[in-house]
Amino acid sequence: MNGYDTLFLVFSNFKGVTATVVHRLVERGVMEYDAPLATYWPEFAKHGKGNVTVRHALSHRAGLPEFRDVPASDYPSLLQTGRYLEDATPDWAPGASMAYHSMTFGTLLGRAVEGATGMAFGDVMRAEVAHPLGLADIWFGIPADVAVSARIATLDAAHNPDPSTGLGPMTREEHDERAQSATEFNTPEARAGCMPAAGLITNAHALVRHYAAMREAGLYGVRLLNPSTIAESTISYSGADGAHVAWTTRMGLGFALGAAIQPFCGIPTVAAWPDAFGHTGLGGSISMYCPSHDLAVVMTKNALAPSRFSFQSWDLVLRAIAGALGIDHDG
Repeated sequence: MNGYDTLFLVFSNFKGVTATVVHRLVERGVMEYDAPLATYWPEFAKHGKGNVTVRHALSHRAGLPEFRDVPASDYPSLLQTGRYLEDATPDWAPGASMAYHSMTFGTLLGRAVEGATGMAFGDVMRAEVAHPLGLADIWFGIPADVAVSARIATLDAAHNPDPSTGLGPMTREEHDERAQSATEFNTPEARAGCMPAAGLITNAHALVRHYAAMREAGLYGVRLLNPSTIAESTISYSGADGAHVAWTTRMGLGFALGAAIQPFCGIPTVAAWPDAFGHTGLGGSISMYCPSHDLAVVMTKNALAPSRFSFQSWDLVLRAIAGALGIDHDG
């Protein structure tokens, strides 16, 4: 196995792909941003959730930022996590506040997509993203095939940063948190499951083609989203109370936006360029596309670092690429 063949679980990097699926369905009139999720998923309307819209879910303003009392073993089942959200009561009225919907993002949108299309979410993702771009290595639900599973990099907690970086070593708590995430997501059940917020297994080559196909000219004859859709999906949102996602002040409709500083490490969350958009993943996996520079960059990794230094490698990579292309990385 060489590095090009290696597959990685990209955690919340998947949110950008899930958002693309929803945006493509909106473009064709299959879904609407301002339609209630219950339009496509009637059981969701219980307990005052009937006015939660697709737009609220995409922008992390749905009032359901986390699963409560849900065992990790249930996360790989979109049907089961959907049942939890059907019975859940929101923390705030739709749009009233904002907080990162780490895992619930995928269930909210995944169940709505299934209801709107009558298809399993994985099949919709393949039809909307993988097949048009000819992406063989973008896996949502690993098959029982050792030729695929043997290529997946095992997740682990990162080593301590080199002292020359000026970053202190990981605390025991930081190490244990990342080790626990690695243990939970290394299982065959997690790899085979349906988690549209965090379950994509792919490589940088496939994921960068997803973002490069956002170009107005498309990529190899395929354009995933219209410029007008990109313009709408990259408007920055906040809650009516002024709240933002904890790790960025610029969140669009499913995409994290450029020109926002990650508060835990002082590095731009996606890129320094204001028109850049993409997403981050637990441990330091990051993707972005910048229209003004026509540049798509993706980094995948299996050594899970804590938030305060998980962006250091990304910053070095992005600066090196920008420097080689003669682009001002700082805007």
